Amino acid sequence: MTTTEFNKDRLDYLLALFGMSKDELLSMLNEGRKKLFTLDELNGDTIQMSLLKKIDEIFKKGLSFYMDFSPIAISHSSKVLFRKKHFQADLSIEDKRIVDSFESLKVLLDGYRVLTDTASYEQPLKGSATITQSPQNVADKVRSCLLPEKQIKDHKEFLKGIIKKLARLNVYVFEFVETWNKKERASIDGFYISPNVIVLKRQQSYKREIFTLAHEIGHYLLGKEEIDSLDMAKVEERRMHNLEERWCNDFAFFLIAGDAVSELDKFDSYSEDVNMMIDHLSSTTRISRMAWYTRLAYERKVPVKYYHAIIRQIEEETEERKLKEKEEKKKEPGVARSPKPIISPLYMETMQHAFFNGLVSEAVFAKKLGIPKNQIDKYLC
Repeated sequence: MTTTEFNKDRLDYLLALFGMSKDELLSMLNEGRKKLFTLDELNGDTIQMSLLKKIDEIFKKGLSFYMDFSPIAISHSSKVLFRKKHFQADLSIEDKRIVDSFESLKVLLDGYRVLTDTASYEQPLKGSATITQSPQNVADKVRSCLLPEKQIKDHKEFLKGIIKKLARLNVYVFEFVETWNKKERASIDGFYISPNVIVLKRQQSYKREIFTLAHEIGHYLLGKEEIDSLDMAKVEERRMHNLEERWCNDFAFFLIAGDAVSELDKFDSYSEDVNMMIDHLSSTTRISRMAWYTRLAYERKVPVKYYHAIIRQIEEETEERKLKEKEEKKKEPGVARSPKPIISPLYMETMQHAFFNGLVSEAVFAKKLGIPKNQIDKYLC
């Protein structure tokens, strides 16, 4: 039986970070086992390699993390999962892994920027708004700073345009993509980590992803960290009564809708004409039908019973479309490739500086950015 020395403090750190007790960890480790692991095996100065590998299947930090004996402090300022205990989302283990992975990536990138003398601490928009301000007025004020100047029809390119604008403001936007066969699915749609990190989950609808990004920008403007799991375009009970969430939702809507929001002033109550107008607005803007109806529900121009019926219908139509697209993909020849995350220009620039200064190899550069190693030349110009 192979054993190794390991740093117990590092395991304690992860348990605190993930909000887990050793008994809860043991329960997960012993699931489906006949010979059970014990607390004594976790508390010793050495550990079975097989047990350590099982532990890392849960936390996914890499075996070298547990064998590192350098100090690691459980600091309330070091990680968002320490700084804030309650979020809009009920976080799963996978959600916490994702949050921790991007926060760790940001720490690494900060180190690269310091070592390459390219660190920037300016945050011109962070904390520039409060929930006592009109979200529409704030959206009108910052729109030119955040949205692409030129007309872009493609929704994905528009999303990339916002990410590029945020990069100029020293804000990282990371996107993570889940493959269809992934066992543990994330429930979070997006989150903001202070001072300058926004993370988005790739959605089938870029309109939804654009709205989520705008919502997280709202948290950034308020300077309030948050992790969200609900569809930001829907009326949700706990969001309705959360002033910060409601402000961010309103801000996102006004930021993206722009002048088109004035069209809603033409209606005082719900009618069939509203449905026609919403179909038109959805097809001519980057705001989905669901988000337009939600705005009308917020303004009490659509009765709640009609709103929920409409949302159910939209969700059923969306599910039918997904199933149809899935069936169509099965008919397509060849092996389907996993979509690649959008890369923020700020992330690319940081990695380029790290590469040119000898801090990372070609292999690390390619791996971090998720690009083919034989194509890195076109990412270094």
